[in-house]
Amino acid sequence: MADTRSTLLDIDGLTIRAGTRDGETTLVDDVSASVGPGEVLGLIGESGSGKTTTVRSVVGLLERNLTVAAGRVSVLGSLVCDPQHADFARIRGRHVGFVFQGAGSSLDPLLRVGAQLREVVRRHRPDVSRAGMPAEIEQALAGMGFTDPGRIARSYPHQLSGGMRQRVSIALAMVAKPELLIADECTSALDVTTQKDVVQLLTKLVSDSGVGLVFVTHDLILAEEICTKIAVMRRGRVVETGATADVMRAPAHEYTRQLLASVPRW
Repeated sequence: MADTRSTLLDIDGLTIRAGTRDGETTLVDDVSASVGPGEVLGLIGESGSGKTTTVRSVVGLLERNLTVAAGRVSVLGSLVCDPQHADFARIRGRHVGFVFQGAGSSLDPLLRVGAQLREVVRRHRPDVSRAGMPAEIEQALAGMGFTDPGRIARSYPHQLSGGMRQRVSIALAMVAKPELLIADECTSALDVTTQKDVVQLLTKLVSDSGVGLVFVTHDLILAEEICTKIAVMRRGRVVETGATADVMRAPAHEYTRQLLASVPRW
């Protein structure tokens, strides 16, 4: 168990099972991990490894047939693995931001970008007055690298490119100024150049704000660029953890070595 005084996210022995017609299937098996301020944890693994299920448990987005069978998840010292927990609604959004794989999962196509940001600020930032709302929204978008934040705020999602929509999604996750940010495969639907832009943006956010970041990906090259430490998952279990440089230089588990061997070398 991590020291909660310096830990934003503490996952301890988490086990998640799915109920099926044939009984129960274990999707996440005894997973432990932690993230502190300014740290970037990479959850690495192929599709079906359990990494997305793990991070979705942090924000209460498990599907109805999934249950936390064992272990605990806490954010800022508060237990959150049960969506009905009293602190859950307060912690999600305000203290934990979540960036989805596709921007379409988090953006309302019928609302302008500014209206969507305004709603998040209204819910989670009581310190921002109505008069100060436009400046807060433009500042949030400018922080994502937009040179014309006013135009972006007036735009609908379909009027933006894929990379721009993903940056708006990050703005939505960060505008409440959370201590922890979870990015779930947020680069996988983007081209290589845009992927690097998003990774650079996330790196800058961590550096500037001290936010803790969980970066979920199957791409070891991207993980190497941004992560301070790595947890490699396979079939629901963490098979290797360590500082990013150590894991990349001398992987201890055969599965990690296989992942590295599959990376294209140009």
